[in-house]
Amino acid sequence: MSTANDRPEIGPRDIVFDCPTCQKSMVVDEVAEGLTVECPGCATKVIVPAKPAKNVDIPSPATTSVDPRLLSLINKFKELHTQRTEISTNIIARLNDVNRQMVMLARLENAHQQVMQEWNRVLAELRPAHTSTVGSPTSNKP
Repeated sequence: MSTANDRPEIGPRDIVFDCPTCQKSMVVDEVAEGLTVECPGCATKVIVPAKPAKNVDIPSPATTSVDPRLLSLINKFKELHTQRTEISTNIIARLNDVNRQMVMLARLENAHQQVMQEWNRVLAELRPAHTSTVGSPTSNKP
């Protein structure tokens, strides 16, 4: 994996995307699509998005005489392509949201552990003081 700041040569097999947390640009080979990588900028675990679909050159019906069946298929293809792009974009956005939530959860877990450590430390300090002030049952006799 290279970062945009390293000025890598971007090849036809590369996927270029930004970290959803720190916006650092990253470049990975297309074989990493769907895998989780660590952002070199902020160490967030990021799921590599799908590689954008290549544009297919579809003849324009206005410039050529096209069979109506072919025209219908072209229109269906365009519609399906648009829907696929929209769904892929939505999936990537949801995965980025999940990544952000996972980072927040990890931070909360860390804070929780720190509070529990402090809690246990305070309890350990208070236990000896509590037992010495209360005393034994015999110390209350006149």
